[in-house]
Amino acid sequence: MHGIGNYGRYWDFFADAMDGRLHLVAPDARGHGDSLKPDTGYAPAEFAADAVAVMDGMQMPRPLVVGHSMGGFHAAALTIAHPERVRALVLVDVGPRVEGEGRARARRLSLERPDRFADEASALAYLRETSPDYSDEVYANRMRWVFERDDGGLVWRSSKPALATILNSRRDGQPVWDRLGEIACPVLVVRGTRSQTFGKATAREMLTTLRDARLVELDARHNVPLDRPRELADAVVRFAREVG
Repeated sequence: MHGIGNYGRYWDFFADAMDGRLHLVAPDARGHGDSLKPDTGYAPAEFAADAVAVMDGMQMPRPLVVGHSMGGFHAAALTIAHPERVRALVLVDVGPRVEGEGRARARRLSLERPDRFADEASALAYLRETSPDYSDEVYANRMRWVFERDDGGLVWRSSKPALATILNSRRDGQPVWDRLGEIACPVLVVRGTRSQTFGKATAREMLTTLRDARLVELDARHNVPLDRPRELADAVVRFAREVG
């Protein structure tokens, strides 16, 4: 489950590093990618219901669920609402508190972005300016999946009104985090050591709140699946083997 403003194919590098060791399903969340973009329906319960529908459609009775950022929050909401459907949970760079710098960045990239670009060159320049220091392969992936063509230009596949609704309703997420201690399945908490979003103190507190949790820290920024796909894939595989 991907983060806000992203898409299922965000996990491509993680999938390549997985190298067939686990079977992966990575949908576009509602309001994102090629999924529907309704005017309403962006509460945690709706995202959790979508996940259950995907699991049913793919005949996955009890998978290991991996979520990054917004996707991690929705994965936690799913696990609390439907504990019988989640074998184990991986929360990637997400927790009850979002650091101020990370919160401001998320709002800026989601709500202050240009609505369209005249050509690929200007879109790529924007990506490089706002999210610097990634590989050419990462930028190529984002160009392929984050935009679509419209009237000769490029527009975002994610819906800005949907992103605004999600960001403006973050206070609705507190009841989910308040119930974190109810999660009984094994949980792997992953933190990027250079993350502007997920602080070390928050990660440590989660280990004491969750019933069965362990922490992995990787040399990464907030987008751990892009910065360290191989290390993240290896950590998830080890965790999957550990929990059977």
